[in-house]
Amino acid sequence: MVEIIISIIKYSVLFAGSLYSFLKLLQIKLKWLNLLDVPVAVACATALYFATKYLRLLLPASFWLLTFLYCLARYRRSVLITATTSVISCGITIISMVVAFVVSIPIEMLTFTFIPNEEIRNIITVCIVSILQLLAIFLIFKIKRLRSGISIQNNNGTIEILLLISILSIFLMTLLYTDNVANSPTELIVITITFCGLGLIIWWKKHVANNYQKQLYKRNEEIYEHQIGEYEKELEKLKSHNDDLAKIIHRDNKLIPAMAAAVEKLIANAPDKSEYEDLLKQLKNLSTERNLMVESYQAKSDNLPKTGNCSLDTVMRFLSDKAARNNVSAAFEIADGAIPAVLQVFKDSVDLITIILDLGENAVIATKNTENAKIMITFEIENSVASINFFDNGPPFDKSVTENMGKKRVTTHKGEGGNGIGLMTLFEILNKYNASYSLDGNTDREGFTKHIKILLDNMHTITVEKQ
Repeated sequence: MVEIIISIIKYSVLFAGSLYSFLKLLQIKLKWLNLLDVPVAVACATALYFATKYLRLLLPASFWLLTFLYCLARYRRSVLITATTSVISCGITIISMVVAFVVSIPIEMLTFTFIPNEEIRNIITVCIVSILQLLAIFLIFKIKRLRSGISIQNNNGTIEILLLISILSIFLMTLLYTDNVANSPTELIVITITFCGLGLIIWWKKHVANNYQKQLYKRNEEIYEHQIGEYEKELEKLKSHNDDLAKIIHRDNKLIPAMAAAVEKLIANAPDKSEYEDLLKQLKNLSTERNLMVESYQAKSDNLPKTGNCSLDTVMRFLSDKAARNNVSAAFEIADGAIPAVLQVFKDSVDLITIILDLGENAVIATKNTENAKIMITFEIENSVASINFFDNGPPFDKSVTENMGKKRVTTHKGEGGNGIGLMTLFEILNKYNASYSLDGNTDREGFTKHIKILLDNMHTITVEKQ
């Protein structure tokens, strides 16, 4: 009976560790509901013990299978993501078990010395190993590379390494639970083929996904470069037109006052002044209207701050024009040193432009039916950490968007061409640069109702505040 209890405790800790690892790897926040995972871990441990009692060779594979099935039903991620993450979480748990066993060896030697009763000694030993194992798992997720979880969609090679180590650890655990390796060749071959096949399938799917992702980014880069090229050509044309207009304005600055002076001289010498007075009045009105138009044009032309980067200046001009077409007031602010800090993080300018365009256009769409609609985009820097901020006075995000943000495609603007890809792409880019995202419905900017902040802090946290 004691042996059964010890085994169930040991297996329960294995399941608890793997479920916790699964949550951390996918960055699923712990909630009070997760306390239900504890009795589930005990139930799975009990089932695992009795199911593999006479065929312990299948214990590691069954451990992974139960973890996979429960996580698939509980968290409803795709089969590929769940299979990959559950293999890695089981591998991390097995490695932590080995580490805990090695660390506990001195303590076990003391228990052998001072506790003669074998059953009590075994119970104390398994409790110590279990505590050390859970502590090891917590410490593993303090490692910088694992602290922000993993992303199947945006992988820099970490997942393949983790998968290889995890599959190897599960396979070695299988060998450990084989009573007689020489007498179990068939079982070993089946287990080896199973895990190697699993690794091969996952690697192949990831390889295909990576190729597609690279092609997608390459295509987007070509599109953005073409658009930027067109904007630069248009900008050159506008500069040329502005030069021509400047010449005309310079000429008219002298011509219209001269014409007015000539008319005034004619009035002074003319017997019938009424006809010339009307002409003089028209000239003065024309001069006043022209001056107002020039001042208005100059104000509109000079209200955008300069970043020193042609691509960013073009993007801000594009968003400003789009906002104006939708009767939305757009403002931009740039803090000293913010642009160089942002460009230092975003080595790929296409990713930066994608973020600004997607979030900027979303802000315009969200506010265009709002009274006194306005948006603001700011580049800020504090304690050497740069951030890009998007403010608008549109309605709050739909609950379905905030709940599924970064998890699956969702949009509330289908009628305007929205498909939810923008937000998914945004979170993939943030994961790529380890940047943080926050959505706050209670901003400190007067007149705005929402604040989205992209913080380049290398922490990759996601927070959704009061809406």
